[in-house]
Amino acid sequence: MKRVPPTVVRRLVLAPLVVLLDVAILALSPLVLFLAAVLGPLLGGGTRALRAAYIALVYAARHLEAVLALLGLWLRRDTSQDAHYDVMRRFVAGVYRAIVRAARVRVATDESAAAYRALSGSGRPVVLLSRHAGEGDTFLVIYELLCRHGRRPRVVMHEALRFDPVIDLLGERLPNRFVDPRGGDTEVEIAALAREMRGEAAVVIFPEGANFTEERRRRGIDRLERGGHDRQAEAARAMRHVSAPRPGGALAALEAAPEHDVVIMGHVGFPTSLADAWRLLPEPQTIEVKLWHEPWDTIPTDDDERIDWLFERWRRLDAWVEERRGASA
Repeated sequence: MKRVPPTVVRRLVLAPLVVLLDVAILALSPLVLFLAAVLGPLLGGGTRALRAAYIALVYAARHLEAVLALLGLWLRRDTSQDAHYDVMRRFVAGVYRAIVRAARVRVATDESAAAYRALSGSGRPVVLLSRHAGEGDTFLVIYELLCRHGRRPRVVMHEALRFDPVIDLLGERLPNRFVDPRGGDTEVEIAALAREMRGEAAVVIFPEGANFTEERRRRGIDRLERGGHDRQAEAARAMRHVSAPRPGGALAALEAAPEHDVVIMGHVGFPTSLADAWRLLPEPQTIEVKLWHEPWDTIPTDDDERIDWLFERWRRLDAWVEERRGASA
């Protein structure tokens, strides 16, 4: 993959092109909605096309609003994190509401009182370790933290996301990091984010590294076996719905922020691909979210013990996914 263009190109060329694309989509919205409403049923898709068009148009509108709001902050020389998190919150909440409404999605959250207090009432930073499986689960994680619990998420992101001006600008103006996985040191960046946390900050880590697939699960087991980690490989073989966690990022966060609680987030119900999302679109869907609280003083301090602790938590997460899938079936 080619490297991301320099900042001046992204600001003066790429961002205006994206704004023009948003404007063009919105200008054509009556025609898009009409064609989706008429052609969708004729092609056997029912209301799928109309619902997808509605989501795309809301996304374009919210995206344009966010770009213009960020431009306004730059013109006013307002660099406050409060203002930028407000822009991020409006964008995420607006798109989230459109998706759950049009896709007929219900999100059911199961969290202990301790997990809720850690996220909403503690006033102290947290480390969030989340399952990574399905289209759009990152968006849900950010919504849960930012909009539901009033947290200020910070994330290490792939530098390719800089092609989106909203992510690019918010990523630079808020405490996030962009890395190139081919040569960037992700663990160093995670440690820096965790070390600098204050107040309502929450560093987000996906220990599996990428969306779960059976192929990635097998590759994770092979990687552990080649590295001589037989005990972890055996544990990974027993897990059917999650990939073996890569402990580097989690260990970096725990080492940099040893006195902050950990919240583990699991979920089931996300479509596994865009084709799956299209197939499910007309039907009512439920996404279940589970939050576990891990007090900082119960987490081991030795790296080997922390790795065992992480694998045990992922085994528990796998068992919960198995249980919820069985209940849904």
